[in-house]
Amino acid sequence: MDKTLEIELARIRPKVFALAKKFLHASKMADDPEDIVQDVLLRLWKASEEGTRIRNAEAWAISITKNLCISLWRKKREGRSQLLPEWLPDGDDPSTNIELSETRIIAGKTLERLPSGTRRLLQLKATGLSLDEIAIVTGRPKGSIKSSISAARKEMMKSLNMK
Repeated sequence: MDKTLEIELARIRPKVFALAKKFLHASKMADDPEDIVQDVLLRLWKASEEGTRIRNAEAWAISITKNLCISLWRKKREGRSQLLPEWLPDGDDPSTNIELSETRIIAGKTLERLPSGTRRLLQLKATGLSLDEIAIVTGRPKGSIKSSISAARKEMMKSLNMK
């Protein structure tokens, strides 16, 4: 391995570890952040070996870390909608169950109509991430995230007739 690359990887490692650890903690996943760090550094090393020109290795590593964290989160949540609010529990009474089922359908259709970027923000928020953490993961300004989430909530409330 090139000595310069080795020094660069050693410099980047703590930042990648901190981001992975923060994401995993915020999303309540018990995975080891070290696995993500190793994957990111291995990808950076392989890209370098293949001759890929990387102008800013730290920015590249942070982007890959974000992507890997989100991919891991999606795999863990596969088949379960984390977007539907917890305030839609199952009821004991059949009429309540029908009403809740209809509400879930309406909520699901409303979510499907939202832009994919907005759905992603809602998913990240549903995992318990703060706006600051979502800004780190997405690279978007905190104000933009807050505005998008607020607009999505208003749309949900409107579709559920909860103005």
